[in-house]
Amino acid sequence: MWKVPADRTVYWGVWALLALGLAVRLVVLIHFGFRYIGIDDALIQQVAIDYGHGIFREPFLYGQNYNPMLEALLAAPFVRIGADPWIVLPIVTSLLALWPFWSCALWCQRKGFSTAALLIAATPLLLPLEWDLITTQSRGFVHGLALLGFVPWTQGIRRLFPRFLLTSLVLALSIWCNPNTAPVVAGIVVWLSGHHFRSKEFWITGIAGLGLLFILHQWSQTYYADHPERLIHPLTTSDLAFSADRILNGLRHFDQHILHVIPFASIAAGTLPVLLVLGLAFLIRRGRTLEVFSLFTIAICMILALGILKVHEGCTSVFFPKSRMFLALPLILGVLAAMVAKDIRIGSTWMLACVVVLAASTVFKVIPIDSVIQRELVEQDCAYVREEPIALLRERCALVSKLAEDHHADLVVPIRWPGIRVDHRAHFQAHFTCYACPVLTGFPPVYGAGYDRRTWLRNTYGGPAPGRVLFVGGDPNAWARAEAEHAGIERIGDRSIELHMIQSDTASVERIITALGVDDDLGR
Repeated sequence: MWKVPADRTVYWGVWALLALGLAVRLVVLIHFGFRYIGIDDALIQQVAIDYGHGIFREPFLYGQNYNPMLEALLAAPFVRIGADPWIVLPIVTSLLALWPFWSCALWCQRKGFSTAALLIAATPLLLPLEWDLITTQSRGFVHGLALLGFVPWTQGIRRLFPRFLLTSLVLALSIWCNPNTAPVVAGIVVWLSGHHFRSKEFWITGIAGLGLLFILHQWSQTYYADHPERLIHPLTTSDLAFSADRILNGLRHFDQHILHVIPFASIAAGTLPVLLVLGLAFLIRRGRTLEVFSLFTIAICMILALGILKVHEGCTSVFFPKSRMFLALPLILGVLAAMVAKDIRIGSTWMLACVVVLAASTVFKVIPIDSVIQRELVEQDCAYVREEPIALLRERCALVSKLAEDHHADLVVPIRWPGIRVDHRAHFQAHFTCYACPVLTGFPPVYGAGYDRRTWLRNTYGGPAPGRVLFVGGDPNAWARAEAEHAGIERIGDRSIELHMIQSDTASVERIITALGVDDDLGR
């Protein structure tokens, strides 16, 4: 039975905080999620469109051997019936990001731990606005953590075997979706082991979970071993290389790894260890040794993770943050606070005061949202991805599409030149043309020679006879030389974009680009 306190103010206060968190996310969606799109977002939206039509091309995001597309799978039914993918995907991702907090809060509420429920429900509200931006983008950052939201409820299953089996499967799937859940999974396993180490059902189902994780890993990696041409951005053993020196470097710059994912970001970076120690000391004093071991395990796993090269990949931009590897930290802090407050009772007056204060602070949190977004857009050059306004991309896509139609192009080929470190925005225009234009507008066939993650298009458009090809972008100086040296190159458009039409009945698009020297990155 769902326990409702005698003072219903406490009960409804938790629901008010959950509703407030949803309201904040709605503001973020309106100002950011529905108005901007990144190159990875656009590609995942294409995955959702394919899934909606029953097309399952690869185990993971196209062109890479990691990150299964749970977000795209959940969005697929809505996209199939006509919903816009650039609307559905940010909603799905947002709900996945909030679900673990909602789940734990509702579970605590159901158990009668209203103060604990209050603290977990308040955690997303206390996080900086940048956390909301990170967890609104459909990038595969949060789907593993979302699965952990089911763990409290599986513990309510009375029969041991199905309880442990479901728990084990959820934990295995969460790691498979995103290894940023591994520290939390390790902590949960320690806690469960302490309670059930004498149960044969626990160990049998635990082995089953490990077996599932092994099977999924082997199956997916075997697929790419059999189809190496499908790998454009692989995760290699060198990416997972471990070094103790890297741990020391990570600890020295730990503020970068937890940027935007801790409450009270302006002051908490330095006080975080102190708060953790105080929380653990409180639990030790209460004799809750198993919880202490669990949290200590999580902390050790996070420290060890700093030794992995991949964990250091990223920067301070919300579009490619190092902190994506530590997105479990807010949930860990919320659960720790709930553990401390588990047996504390709060009266209706204090509950009402907390809700009012949090509501007021939330208003101040979202007021500067537009300036925060603009700041992040300006400072995104450190990232290996890019975000652009949807309205701006639609205009550009429509222009290219019309010119392609007017000049009877058989294929559009965007060129990446210049390099990412030369002109960040211009470099990624090619990726947007590849992935965003087909999603946002009606668009002719498009193929990114040498970099397109939709590698199956190579067989269709990478052959020797592409016909009339509209090349988009490229080195203006190289194009000028090519126009002077080769007949048959037609420059079109108003010069706001480098657009050139070439009729080719023999040479492939890669060979044309290489021969003309309009993209020095091709083939690298």
